[in-house]
Amino acid sequence: MKNVKPLTTQNEEWGFWGTCEHIGCNQAVAWDAASRFFIKIFNLTPEEARELLDARFGRHLADDLTFIKGAKNERSITNHLGQRYADAGWRKHFEKSIYDVTGKKVVSLKPATKEELFKKIAQQHLNIETLEERKSDSLDFKEVAVWSVKAALEAAFEAGKAAAKKGA
Repeated sequence: MKNVKPLTTQNEEWGFWGTCEHIGCNQAVAWDAASRFFIKIFNLTPEEARELLDARFGRHLADDLTFIKGAKNERSITNHLGQRYADAGWRKHFEKSIYDVTGKKVVSLKPATKEELFKKIAQQHLNIETLEERKSDSLDFKEVAVWSVKAALEAAFEAGKAAAKKGA
């Protein structure tokens, strides 16, 4: 997908933007991360993403960011939204809200395979671009912070819980 620039809010008082201010989250960073997430994952236009985040759904989504442990930066927000998307209940909530706000029906993507999930977690939390052996110590061995390992394990644990809920 091409690199799309999110549009600015039209609801600075409430919606996603205003609620981010009320919860002490950097509005610009959070808005950009959430907009890009919905544009990419649900194939929304920038206008549709803005409409969604400016609506009541956006206010509730911003409230959910309070569950992020540690810094609320673009990466942690995107990871948090990705974990919510991996949960079938949250995904249905996203899809219903998109339909309610934009009238657009979105089709759920097929669940990620185990290998795709491992790769995604390695990339997002450990800064490891591939899990393929490349027969080079400088490429195959990485130094990783313990908090990154913990975040990767938490993501894997949450993905396992979500899969168990779905009966996968």
